This record gives sequence, structure tokens and C-alpha cells, in this order.
Amino acid sequence: MHVAVMPLSIIGKLCQVNSGRPARWQARGKIAYNGLNFKYFIISVLSIKTGARFYVLAALVGVAILLLLTVPDENPELQQVIVPVVQVATVGLHDLVPMETVSGRLEPARKTALHFELAGQIHARPVEPGQSVRAGEPLLMLASGDYEDALAEAEAQLAQETRNIQRDRELLKLSRNNYTLQKNDLDRLLKLGEDSLVSKSRLDETRIKLIQLESEVAQLKSSVASEESRLALREAARNRAARNLKRTQLPAPFAGTVNAVNAQVGDYVTPNQALVDLVDAASLDLYAEVRGNIAQSLAQGQVVTVEVNGVQVPGEVIALQIDPNPETFTHALRVRIAGDQARPGQVAQVRLPLRELHGVTAVPSTALLFDEGRASVFLVNSNTLRQVEVKPGERVDGLQIVLQGLSASDRVVTRDVSALSHGQQVQVTDAATD
Repeated sequence: MHVAVMPLSIIGKLCQVNSGRPARWQARGKIAYNGLNFKYFIISVLSIKTGARFYVLAALVGVAILLLLTVPDENPELQQVIVPVVQVATVGLHDLVPMETVSGRLEPARKTALHFELAGQIHARPVEPGQSVRAGEPLLMLASGDYEDALAEAEAQLAQETRNIQRDRELLKLSRNNYTLQKNDLDRLLKLGEDSLVSKSRLDETRIKLIQLESEVAQLKSSVASEESRLALREAARNRAARNLKRTQLPAPFAGTVNAVNAQVGDYVTPNQALVDLVDAASLDLYAEVRGNIAQSLAQGQVVTVEVNGVQVPGEVIALQIDPNPETFTHALRVRIAGDQARPGQVAQVRLPLRELHGVTAVPSTALLFDEGRASVFLVNSNTLRQVEVKPGERVDGLQIVLQGLSASDRVVTRDVSALSHGQQVQVTDAATD
């Protein structure tokens, strides 16, 4: 390598000397320099070892072939510019119904957490979670011995009170008869006393007995008069005991499916302790929170579309909160669908129609070009594009409402606008007939 480097440095000095001479001498110097370069290049290649020399020569041949293949044409052919074909539509005025999609979770339309009204020990557990039950079917049962005895006692007291009332009625009749007889006897003695035929002591005894009979009649009359109240008290006690006995069973208030049972046989439970969860999945409710503008356009009983697992099913607005939540300023919405279309716990979407918009300017959403936060469309005039900035509004299905920048008679490019530019020449085709 030193054999090639040393002469190259000398040749460089010779070129510097020739730089101040006439042009013909400079040309001769360049030729001599190039000749010396090639000469010393050959010497350098020959000085390389035989194995490496083969690879260097092969690389040089490859470079030469590549240069020959990439030589540009002397007379290149000019290609004709392709004019793009665009789809155009008239803006026009539209009557649109905006839709709002709200998500929510489906829950059974009827569900309840059941508990006993009495305290006691669980005697039987005839149902398990997932089991279907009929309305009135017992779900849990308490030990009922004490309540059966209480009912028997109340019924016996009612029967005894009924007999006592009957007895008092009979005694009242007898007492009234005795009182009448005693009063007649007193009148007879008073007449005899006028003739001094009856002693004064006997007359007094008769008067005392009459007073006693009068008191007895008054007591019996009071007892008979209060018989309805006394009978009502005993009947109320009997009915209360019967209800308590009935409360030892926890029946299903409606037909449904047992979701959870939180007690075992032998457990002691207290009132208001939730023991059984029962759900009715024949109908499902979707719970959601909506904004005020959506709530204003809805009404109870309105039919809406609910989407579950990609399937659209009809739904009905069951409940709509009028006064919004003071913290979120949203309205609670409940939409009901048939239970055979989904299952509880699934996430569903409901499409809610808003107030209808009349005579608005709208273009296909694909006609808008967004760049650096600005929206624009391309108008077509004599097959020439003109880019116009617009102010977009809300989007309704596939249409974009334009609040400012367009008129109803304008013709706009409806799609593939990202590759277009202002002033570009195009071929026009009607989007409606495409």
C-alpha cells in the first residue's frame, strides 16, 4: 500500500504547480495525473495478495456492470398527467333526526331480597340458587312449633269468649225476669204494709234484693253490650297468631329464579336479615344516565332500539327521571326489553332519537378534510377544485352538518379528499349514480 500512496502525494504536488500555468499545461497535467493514478492503482492491486486480489477484481467488475445498467436514456419519454376522477354531489337541505347512543348494563326487571318477619331457626331449605320457582312456593321455612301453639291458644280463647258471650245473654234474660218478679213482689208488700199486714224488716229485705237484682242486670247488660269488642279482640289475637304461623314460611312473591340463598338448615335468623335473592328475568331493564338535551326529547312509553351482542331488539322507555342528579346533572333512564333476547349482566347500547332538525346543510362525512384543527371541503367549478374552509356541526349517521361555509347549491367532492389539492383539474362523476 505504501507503493501507491507515496506517488499519489507527489502527483498532487505536481497538480498544484500546474494550477498556475496556462490551460493547455493544466490539461496535460490532468492527463498525466490520471495516467499516474491508473498506473499506481494497477500497481496497488498487483501488490495485494492473490486471494484478496480476486475479490477486489470481482467487485470492480460488478460496479462496472451496475454503471452500465443505470445509464439514463438520452431521449426520455414524457408521460401524460392522469386527471383524477372524483365523485360530486349537491349539498342541498336535509331533515335529519340526530341519534345518541348510550351504554348501560342489563338487570332483571323484577328482583327482590327476601327476609323473614319473625326470628327463629331454619327448619327446611327446599330451594337452591338457579332453581325456578312459582309464585307462592316456599323458599325457606322456620321451626313452627311455638307459633302453632300460639295459634291454638288464640283459637281456644276465641271459642271461650264466644261461649261467655252466649252465657251472658242467657243470664241477662233471667236477671231481667227476676228483677221484674222482685219488683212486683215489692209492690205487693208495699200495699200490704199500708194495712200493717207486713213487717217493716221484710219490706226492707225485699227492697235490698231488688237493688241487687238491678245491679246484676246492669252488669250483664254492660257485658252483653261489649261482646262485639271482646270478640274482636279475641279474633284479632287469633288472626295475628295465624299470620305469625304463616310467616314461618318464606314464599316467592312472584315466579322467577332463585339467585342466592344465604342460610342453612339450623341457622338462627332475625327479622330484616336478607336470606334469599329472587329475580325475574322474563324482562330486562337497561339503566343509563343521559344528558338534559336527550331527556327532553324522550317520553315514557317511547319505543327505542337496543343493541345487544350486535343484535338490535325493540325496547320501551319505562322510567325517566325529570329532576336531574344535583351532582352529575344527568337524568336516570330505564329501558325495558324482552328477557329472551339477552341475559342479565350484559352490556347493551340504546339509540335514543333527539329532536328533529329541519332544513340543515349537510354533506357526507367523507367529504371533509381535517388539517391542523381546521375542516374544509372541495368545491367543483368547471372541473377545477376549490378548497373552502367550513365550520362543522354534529354528525348524524353518515352526514356531517355544516354550520358555515357552504350553500345548498354548492357541489362538493364526497370522498377520497385527502389526495386532492386546491386548483387541481379533475373529472367529475355524479355520486348518486355511482
